[in-house]
Amino acid sequence: MLGLFCALVAETRAHGQAGAEADPVEVRARALLFAGKAEEAIPLLKAEIEREPLKKSLRLLLAAAYLDDGNDFWALRTVTAAVAVFPEDCNLFLWQAWIRIKQGALDQARELLDTACTAWPPDQARRALLQAMVEKREQAMAAARARLDEAHGARFAFPEDRAAILQLEKDLDPGFLFPVSGRVDLALGFATNARAGSPVDPATGGNSARSPVVQTAGFMRFISPHRAWVRPALEVEARGLGYSAAAGRDFSYLMLNGKPQLVLSGTDLRATLAYRYESLLLAGGDRYEAGPVWFFDAHRGEGELEILRTLTFFGGAGKRTFRELGRTRFEIDGGVGGGFAAGAHLRFVGALAGRYHDAGNNAWDLWGVSLLASAEIRLQRRWSGRLGLLASADRYPRSTGYFDAPLRRDLVLKLSASLFAPPLPGRVKVGLTYEFAKRDSIAAPYDYDDHRVLAKLIWTFTADPWLPHPATPVGHVALDYGLGEQEVAERVQDLLRQDESAQRSSSCRE
Repeated sequence: MLGLFCALVAETRAHGQAGAEADPVEVRARALLFAGKAEEAIPLLKAEIEREPLKKSLRLLLAAAYLDDGNDFWALRTVTAAVAVFPEDCNLFLWQAWIRIKQGALDQARELLDTACTAWPPDQARRALLQAMVEKREQAMAAARARLDEAHGARFAFPEDRAAILQLEKDLDPGFLFPVSGRVDLALGFATNARAGSPVDPATGGNSARSPVVQTAGFMRFISPHRAWVRPALEVEARGLGYSAAAGRDFSYLMLNGKPQLVLSGTDLRATLAYRYESLLLAGGDRYEAGPVWFFDAHRGEGELEILRTLTFFGGAGKRTFRELGRTRFEIDGGVGGGFAAGAHLRFVGALAGRYHDAGNNAWDLWGVSLLASAEIRLQRRWSGRLGLLASADRYPRSTGYFDAPLRRDLVLKLSASLFAPPLPGRVKVGLTYEFAKRDSIAAPYDYDDHRVLAKLIWTFTADPWLPHPATPVGHVALDYGLGEQEVAERVQDLLRQDESAQRSSSCRE
């Protein structure tokens, strides 16, 4: 491995030697292409090639400029002219092949790929990747899969090829999951009622617990990268809610959970079988002890069935043990959800969930149902908006007289509206959210109204540590596959994590 790495470094230096010295014209041309001004870069590069005909990077930059300008014909002519000057450069043949694939000339692309030399490891990876693209376009999925495995198994690849390998993985596998993925949420703002959704029984109702608020959440999933019909995976999550005002400080909490699971994948569906452990640390304690205290923990078995990424059935059952033993319960819940795009600028995700609790104290037995929905709207200049809805109904069939009220029933409505600025590099989004939540309960102390304004930062990430190592020669010109910055679309599972109380009615505000 060390010898291969040293050889690659030596070859990388050799490949980039011609561009080792900074060229002001080349630097300016790269800046213009980065800014999306290909029409300005083209005449600049053409004039510089007249002065420096043996500088390969200038010719590839000109071809890249033509591709960015939508002129595949002149991009191909530019690369073909470069082949005449550098007939032993394998990468130029691969550029020709990619342009042919873009044009739909698959026979010519296949011929170029069959004859292209690939002595250098990154060229080997690129050739296999382009061959996989040809096979996919010809609907030869098994052959495409084999070629993509070859590209993925290479030791080294150009950075843009690493991204293209992952994109093709997703295109070929409807149930594709990144080996490592996650999300980090941070929200700062103000709440008019810190009691809203607290797991602690309120002594009185009312909306007087105003407080600044901070919400944090982190989620990460690890899954075996090996393609098999069953793979082990692990999900971990931490979610915190904190209030700084004295009136709300005791309602702060931290929830932790871990979820080892088996993922079973088929051609058009994916199923998971999992064990989940949850625990909640309450800042203010309860009627028995001053906080912080571990308020409950849960042991659950869970399962999901996802069909074609669009329809998901989910369910789970287990025991949740509270400090207040009368609330300790056996619980079962489940539901169905899905997501779909309505055109290029609108995507909907929704779920319908039901639940049943059998508690130690019969007054806490519960039947409930919830509807969750989210609409993501893509606006101009990469701004986006999000509308959210949670509607929930719970009935306590054996609670007559226990809550100083007739048979208890609760209705919850939560509405949210968010506006997000264009994504920052690295899949970071910042935005502003307004939330309104209301619970109408027969038991008056459980009523609440709450308004929240939150400034949010959201970072989503994916990774595949088993991709080829990146190789970037001096003067490298990236081949643009048109991928751009790929955003991770919201799934039903993401919606349920954000409003998990609706799925299992743990009473905590999410």
